[in-house]
Amino acid sequence: MLNEKVTDLICEGMLLDINDPSISDIWDDLTQLLSVDSENTINYLCGCNEKEIEFLSAVFEDVAYNLKSERYIMELENLKNKFPNLNLDSIISLAKEYSE
Repeated sequence: MLNEKVTDLICEGMLLDINDPSISDIWDDLTQLLSVDSENTINYLCGCNEKEIEFLSAVFEDVAYNLKSERYIMELENLKNKFPNLNLDSIISLAKEYSE
């Protein structure tokens, strides 16, 4: 269920221009969905491709704040290594601060 909802929101968001005001609603919905259960979120992120991670990275900080999960931070580190073209360093730094 989480996978379907998140995937639908990613697809919907990728069709929008980054300056479209409705994209913030999608980010809010994604943040809420990904903040419910860290294990489900981690499992979902493991199956994402680079484009999906790039889109989702807009909510990674908020999700980190809500989850306060070391495993989530470890998964962000894994994604950084898996997709070195994405700049996830600042997101990971903030996520670590939130978990302290």
